[in-house]
Amino acid sequence: MGRFAVIVTGLAAGALALMACGGGGSSAGGDPEVLIDASYDVTSFTVGEAQRQVQGPVTITFTADSVSVDTPCNDMGATVEYSPTTLTVGLVVATEMACEPVLMEQDRLVAGVLAGNPTWTVADDVLTLTSGSTVITADASADGVTP
Repeated sequence: MGRFAVIVTGLAAGALALMACGGGGSSAGGDPEVLIDASYDVTSFTVGEAQRQVQGPVTITFTADSVSVDTPCNDMGATVEYSPTTLTVGLVVATEMACEPVLMEQDRLVAGVLAGNPTWTVADDVLTLTSGSTVITADASADGVTP
């Protein structure tokens, strides 16, 4: 019986080691702590099959209970609750500056993704937020706090 326990324990330890190593790629979400007190600079927006150019610096910053976005047009923020796969975002509030139409559309796109309670991943310091057919990709910020 002692030998059986050692074999089972060894097999369980081996299985846990394999699971911890993972398979390389990224999966949805992870440890939400990677987002808290971190900032990310948006590098791309993809809506369906179309990629849109980022207009000016767009920075997404997370705290323990909020998310804020600084854009060339308006600033926005909301409360947020973290899970390993999804951000549950409260009412998104924003300043109401009248800007060029392309900047206002970009603001609507960002607010829409946040309001859609996006799924999230962080892999190699790259944040990906996905809501419906819209994907925001952002690099860990070189300025300020990074994960």
